[in-house]
Amino acid sequence: MAGLAGLVLVGALLVLQGGPKTVDVASLQPPIAVTPVELADGRSLGKADAPVTLEVWSDYQCPACQQFAELVEPTLIRTYVTPGTLRIIDHDAAFQGARVAASYDESVETGAAARCAADQDAYWPFHDWLFANQVGENEGAFRDERLRAIATGAGLDVVAWDACRATGEQQAAVRAETQQGVAQGINATPTMFINGQAIVGVKSAQELGGLIEAAAAAAGS
Repeated sequence: MAGLAGLVLVGALLVLQGGPKTVDVASLQPPIAVTPVELADGRSLGKADAPVTLEVWSDYQCPACQQFAELVEPTLIRTYVTPGTLRIIDHDAAFQGARVAASYDESVETGAAARCAADQDAYWPFHDWLFANQVGENEGAFRDERLRAIATGAGLDVVAWDACRATGEQQAAVRAETQQGVAQGINATPTMFINGQAIVGVKSAQELGGLIEAAAAAAGS
């Protein structure tokens, strides 16, 4: 009877935590592309007076968002952000975590963790480390102990970062911004806006570059 009770307790804990977690905390990878932070301002990157704004609504658990962050965004930063044409602003669209019945929402917690990194002027380094270590959706890649390891890898003051997350304020902010996006009709990630023009899904750097250059020309006319 005692053995059965123990199994029931373990099963209940697994349900509450969203199932068994198999991702090794030690299996972290450094980012394949490092975002230059000279023009960073919190969750934005680029000059405030840039003629073109690219708003990116994404979820750190979204594989397509990872593809954009690692394979497309670095080219946009190099070609348009650094020269002053483009400003990128990140927004939370924390959808993936809501797909499972778990007390710990990996999408919300990761968005909150990134906001707390921004308090240390380290949003973009942490952003790069998160996408470099994404492993599927709701598979434990961003469970608490792994997020802490990622924060260490990104060079954060983990004590201050933990204290920021513990307030719950940033989790609430992630949920509020996600609902703001839903109210604007956003239901997929990534969704982007180039000076208000909506683009859903991942596009090539060449395609987005054409849209950015057209928007810059229109802004200057």
